[in-house]
Amino acid sequence: MADNVDASRSVAPEAASAGRRPQRGFFRRIVFPVLVIAAIAAAIWWLDYRQEGGSFSPAGERYGPSDLPAALAPAGASVDPQEGALAPDFLLERLDGGEMRLSDFRGQPVVLNFWATWCAPCRKEIPQFVEAYNRFKQQNLVVIGLNLQEGKSIVEPFARDFGMDFPIAIDRDGEVGDQYRLLGLPTTFFIDRGGVIRSVFTGPFLEESRGINVQEAIGSTELERRIAEIMSPAGQTSEDGSR
Repeated sequence: MADNVDASRSVAPEAASAGRRPQRGFFRRIVFPVLVIAAIAAAIWWLDYRQEGGSFSPAGERYGPSDLPAALAPAGASVDPQEGALAPDFLLERLDGGEMRLSDFRGQPVVLNFWATWCAPCRKEIPQFVEAYNRFKQQNLVVIGLNLQEGKSIVEPFARDFGMDFPIAIDRDGEVGDQYRLLGLPTTFFIDRGGVIRSVFTGPFLEESRGINVQEAIGSTELERRIAEIMSPAGQTSEDGSR
């Protein structure tokens, strides 16, 4: 009887150890390598972020939403990302290494397009913005491609391949996107010479009209019509009666 008790006592630890071995093996073979890879990826991203620039301008001013200068915001004027209101101001770094403040373009019509390289609909419509910019830049049209939360090393080759010669701003933290209350990408704001948002379009501008869903399949002439609307002098009433 004693022999049986001793035998069971000697076997029990071994059985318990055997039960733990698969769990330890799983951690060493799968979980630990995944954690290491994730840590390396995070370190690479952080170094890339620090090398390309941070959240502050060389002058120490924080990139992101900023207050509209008092001289450009009359008393009682609404500053809001919606039609009929003044476009909210922001300061962001440019892809070419400079800085961009939206209010610096006051007096010029502005097409503000929010996009990202991973956004398939954005890829489809970018050639139209390139064409529109090349066509109307002599008339002082400004097209701003505002990239959401991607590094310059990702955006630069993409912009070069698509011939995006217009100003490109980098919203690293996504705060300007939040400020403009985006519902999705791409989203485009059409801002007149007085800084007023004349229209907002969510979704891609396609070259040809397909189907019956206007928001998803709209002709290129719609982009031209909206550009023509903001090209008129600030405050001028268009033929359809809109401001």
